[in-house]
Amino acid sequence: MRKDLTQGNVTKTILVTAAPLVLALLLQTGFNIVDAIYVGRISAEAIAAVSLAFPIMFFIFAIASGIGVGATSLIARYIGSKKYDKADNVAEHALLSGLILGLLFTILGLKFGKPLLLLMGANSLVELTLSYINVIFIGSSFMIIFVIGNNIFRGEGDTKTPMKFMMVATITNIILDPIFIFALGYGVMGAAIATVISNFMGFVAVILGFTTGKSSVKIKPKHFKFDLKIIKKIFAIGIPSSLSQVSMSISLGIMMKIVSIFGIYAVASFGIIFRLDSIAILPAIGLMMAVIPIVGQNVGAKKFDRAEKTAYSTAIMAALFTGIVGLIFFTFPSQFIMIFNTNPEVINYGVMYLRTVTLVYAFIGVGISISGAFLGAGDPIPALVTTLLRVIFVLIPTTLLLAFKFNLGVLGIWLAVAISIVISAITSLIWFKQGNWKKKHVKNNQSNIPMT
Repeated sequence: MRKDLTQGNVTKTILVTAAPLVLALLLQTGFNIVDAIYVGRISAEAIAAVSLAFPIMFFIFAIASGIGVGATSLIARYIGSKKYDKADNVAEHALLSGLILGLLFTILGLKFGKPLLLLMGANSLVELTLSYINVIFIGSSFMIIFVIGNNIFRGEGDTKTPMKFMMVATITNIILDPIFIFALGYGVMGAAIATVISNFMGFVAVILGFTTGKSSVKIKPKHFKFDLKIIKKIFAIGIPSSLSQVSMSISLGIMMKIVSIFGIYAVASFGIIFRLDSIAILPAIGLMMAVIPIVGQNVGAKKFDRAEKTAYSTAIMAALFTGIVGLIFFTFPSQFIMIFNTNPEVINYGVMYLRTVTLVYAFIGVGISISGAFLGAGDPIPALVTTLLRVIFVLIPTTLLLAFKFNLGVLGIWLAVAISIVISAITSLIWFKQGNWKKKHVKNNQSNIPMT
């Protein structure tokens, strides 16, 4: 169902658009949390193995999400400028790109998975981790198309339907996890099997959504004509967005390697706090995903003031929500860690993190939401640069400096995470305030390049 996001009260538009997204993300995070809780019941080694696989899974998701964000931004701006046929064409090309990439991940993942895990420091856990990640590789096409399909719906302003799709996948995962992990005795591999089947159910739901008319975007395979220009437009936004998330995946891998120096319990703790972080930033991610189509439609309609007001209002909301979650984590740190694992060393590392990084959670809310505004405006480079600042250029050197040069160990790693979050958020705000994203859109229109 196509929605006009260029009219009405800005705050109400943001909240109405974001609410289903936050719920969908809560379901998606619940999907991952359920895996972690069940795997954590096996052993600390088991959750460490799944944690080692997570950067690779995140990489696949990053590529899918990048294509999805490119499609969302383009579809929103084409709808904003009333070019509905072009919006349909973007959706078809995005889905085709996802299918091809999914097949590539399956082939390359099965071939190079083990060397990659050894490079990441899996060592004694490599076989256990491999039993999990190989299953994920086999089902990667389902996950990618599931993600891209959801983003197509969001591009037309429909955030409720993707929420329902995510609900299907999450409920499936909750039911299947204990069956495959414990009842059938597959252990860590069972969690992966449940994940793939759940993604397949989400994939089926997306396909049915397009074929039963739930989407105003029309997928017409019989009339499809491949156009490289459309792929380029999707990837012009999608590649920087993917690189932002790929950089997070690479950063996770590097950080996992550094954390592994301090032992399996530190790795297990790192995997747990990553999942807690994903809960904390849910409101910010939901608002970021909402701001992409809202800003996109308003930029397409040349309502720049409304687009800018949307960005700042979203940043304030995101800071408020993530700050509140941070306060809750700070107050009850051990209780949250113990949901996943009760090993004293794992708990100690986790409490140390939650008493450090949660103090700057509000900043990560600001940074994430402003990145979404850049993406919606079709200017993905600032979002990429500020993400790279947070997860690579500031985080990695600061981690090495504090952990080893100043001998702060794991505490130094956690402090580096906090510092990188603050620097990235401040940079995002300053960059957006300069308003170059408006000039870029005007320049593109003047040179007859429609909303690339």
